[in-house]
Amino acid sequence: MSAELVTLAGSHVGVDTGGTFTDLVATDAAGNLSVAKTLSTPREPALSTRAALAKTGLGRGQIGSLAHGSTIATNALIERHGAVVGLITTRGFTDILQIQRVVRPNSFDLDWVRPEPLVPRELTRGVAERVGADGAVRVPLDEDGVRAAARELAAAGVEAIAISFLFSFLEPAHERRARELVEEVLPAAPVSISSEVFGQWREYERTSTCAIDAFLRPAVTRYADALREMADDLAIGDLLVARSNGGTQTPEGAKERPVSMVRSGPACGVIAAAEVGKATASPNLLIADMGGTSFDTGIIHEHRPQLTTQAELDWGIPIAVPMVDVRSVGAGGGSIGWIDQAGLLRAGPQSAGSEPGPACYGRGGTEPTVTDANLVLGRLSPDLPLAGDVALDVEAARAALATLAEPLGQSVEEVALGLLAIADNRMAQALRLVSIDRGFDPRDFALIAFGGAGPLHSGALARALGVGRVVIPVLPGAFSAFGALLADTRFDYMQTFITAATEPADRERIFAIFAALEQRAHDDFAAEGIEGTPTIARTVEMRYAGQNWELTVPLEGEVGDAAIDRARERFHGEHDAQFGWHDADAALELVNFKLVASLPRSRPEPAPLASGALPEPTEMRATRFAGDADARSIPVYWREQLLAGNRIEGPALIAETTCTTLLHPGDSLEVDPAGHLIVAIGEEGGA
Repeated sequence: MSAELVTLAGSHVGVDTGGTFTDLVATDAAGNLSVAKTLSTPREPALSTRAALAKTGLGRGQIGSLAHGSTIATNALIERHGAVVGLITTRGFTDILQIQRVVRPNSFDLDWVRPEPLVPRELTRGVAERVGADGAVRVPLDEDGVRAAARELAAAGVEAIAISFLFSFLEPAHERRARELVEEVLPAAPVSISSEVFGQWREYERTSTCAIDAFLRPAVTRYADALREMADDLAIGDLLVARSNGGTQTPEGAKERPVSMVRSGPACGVIAAAEVGKATASPNLLIADMGGTSFDTGIIHEHRPQLTTQAELDWGIPIAVPMVDVRSVGAGGGSIGWIDQAGLLRAGPQSAGSEPGPACYGRGGTEPTVTDANLVLGRLSPDLPLAGDVALDVEAARAALATLAEPLGQSVEEVALGLLAIADNRMAQALRLVSIDRGFDPRDFALIAFGGAGPLHSGALARALGVGRVVIPVLPGAFSAFGALLADTRFDYMQTFITAATEPADRERIFAIFAALEQRAHDDFAAEGIEGTPTIARTVEMRYAGQNWELTVPLEGEVGDAAIDRARERFHGEHDAQFGWHDADAALELVNFKLVASLPRSRPEPAPLASGALPEPTEMRATRFAGDADARSIPVYWREQLLAGNRIEGPALIAETTCTTLLHPGDSLEVDPAGHLIVAIGEEGGA
């Protein structure tokens, strides 16, 4: 099914609000790109967005669309700052969130303490009702019991309600009626029901995700309302917020499904990386997104971002909604260096964030960070303010690092190199988890580095993984904001129906499921006021009979017997690729049926970069690498002066407004026609 592009007059703006900086990218009708960067206001993301917009000079009525990615939902979960949630579930299953799963992160760690669920046992109520595994009602819903549970939870001080009944994904009528009853008793309390939040089997994952959705409602509602107020003030034509699946939705849609915003900011970076991969003939990409607070990584395989429904808040607390598969570790530019009880140097996961920030920011921070180490080693210029208005103080950075150097008996420079090596190792391990641990060889991938600090560390990460090619995209320091500009409007749907698909009646049920999911998609697009005909893509999760986990394969073409047969053949190949074996004669089960409805948005098309001679360096800077006895003088180039076809041999630095790229000894760089920097990693050179 073809899709229509959503086009609007005026400038198009993408925003990514992270833990340290808020990045903004704007494009006008001529394809000209501009970027703005400002310190984040984590409690009120709309404030930093307004500040970034003010830097662009865009006034009222000049913005045709604005897409906003944020860490608001992720931070609320990490900090456990959300609603007091009450859970109503099937009688006899009130301990579902406390029991969790039997697995633990380390089977031999007897001191491990299971994380606390978002809903305590005392705020859980069971009511009489029962839907069977075939979707038939066994026990009618006790409506008076629901009303009583709602009153009891209200008296206990709950602010939001989650409702999750057994097998509601097959027959949601009880959950929908229970929501109506709760709203009668508690008209001000938002209600989440599991059949709409995550309509799939596995009651623990479904209940956990539903509770998280309810927990996030106050924070996401405040965020969405503040963005809408800003959009009205500035007469913004179309306001969208990023979703965890790499798409966008309206702020009103986010309020209805808050859990869809978890990790939405990093997802935008992955979407932009996939587009750059197509432009640079890089079908396989390892993502290195290093910001001020965290390092986010994932993979793009054959130009497709990987999605998952197996993310977790803490170990054993799942967030089972479709999201771009991004793994995060506490290793950003603001990661704090410290000495552990054994006298060993460590880096992170604690971060200086934006308030007060690294010591070199001059905003009251005194603890040494990765950014301070890069500045002391000459890899950042004190003459190039970060975010346009944060001047860097070398002496403050040296003083902070000295607090580590003295007890370790090392020089400030040695400690700085050690701090960077530890941070690089932590990030390299995260990259191994998303590649080697999933059966991918990193040497078959290029590394795409972005974020405010990613290009500075990309050479060391590539060497650690044996990667021979690095891509530094245009606007790397605001790349996730650029991704928000590219993200399609997208909705994901799923339905569980376990079948061997050998009986004609079962196949007819499958066809009916997809027809119903497609109708839901059209209804949701209409409800959000989004015009255009969405593109429909279908997948099915399959397994060998007797297995407990599934693999996802595409259902290509029109829904019918031939499409299902092709999916079965594709499953064997996917199973062989991931596990090293398959059994073409074994019985297969089809478990979950998924549909994605997306509507492409108009995308910026920057003009090709002019070609010409390599410009002269803007300066020579004393910079130190691992293994150097003394600092060496290396050239610094200003990226905006580079032209297509320019080649630079390392070591060198390429500076720009939003970040700096470090070219190690032995590396070489070429500027491609779109302005992306393509780095060939040499054998020489250390961290």
